[in-house]
Amino acid sequence: MVIKQLITYTFLVIIINSLCLSCTKPVDFNQINDIEISPIIESSLVFLDEPANRFSDNDTELTTIQDFVQVDFFNNNFIVDNLIRAEFVFETMNSINRAFQVQVDFLDSNDQIQHTFSFFITSSNNTNIDSNYTEVFQDNTLAALKNTSRLVFTLNMLPGTPINQNTTGRISVKSKAVFYFNIEKTP
Repeated sequence: MVIKQLITYTFLVIIINSLCLSCTKPVDFNQINDIEISPIIESSLVFLDEPANRFSDNDTELTTIQDFVQVDFFNNNFIVDNLIRAEFVFETMNSINRAFQVQVDFLDSNDQIQHTFSFFITSSNNTNIDSNYTEVFQDNTLAALKNTSRLVFTLNMLPGTPINQNTTGRISVKSKAVFYFNIEKTP
């Protein structure tokens, strides 16, 4: 009986040892020096939600609303070195019986335009019309984005049916920026 137990234990030890030895391979801890990650970061840009009567002051139409955002971080070394693409995404809703133009200007620290784009928001018969617009930054436009210190958002109301304090409807603009990075560390 003792010999049978000894053979069984010896057999188990041999199997466990062979499993342990056969399942391991050398680990190269120097691989940690070769890292490449590609995070995607989203950030809110601007939000506007205005009723139609916001574009009327004592029966005088206000055809332009403008706002700006300081964005000094685009020329940060980390952004300059690792940002490979960016997208500005705009979601709009308009139920005012007027069309609008949204213009976005990218200014450097000397207030010189680096990039600009615009798109239109339409509506008819006070029906909600949803639309989307995406501006993609790559190559030359990405270089312009990296030189930007201030974003200026301008909402222009286009000619049409006059607006007064009793005009119904509203306009909404939501936007976000999507940043694509490629971060590499090599020895």
